[in-house]
Amino acid sequence: MKGKNLQMHCCERCQIYWTCDTKWYRGERKEENVCCPRCNFYNECLEKLKKKEKSTSR
Repeated sequence: MKGKNLQMHCCERCQIYWTCDTKWYRGERKEENVCCPRCNFYNECLEKLKKKEKSTSR
């Protein structure tokens, strides 16, 4: 896992999805819509992604 860049896209589960300054900033600059630690679900989703990556890399 070390060295891999895990990215999750921001989703509607986020409590600030519709009003997130970070999301709007990135959108205006045509950057990828990546989830950030401001989301209440960030750590939960990151753990799921890590588990998924680990199981598929075997």
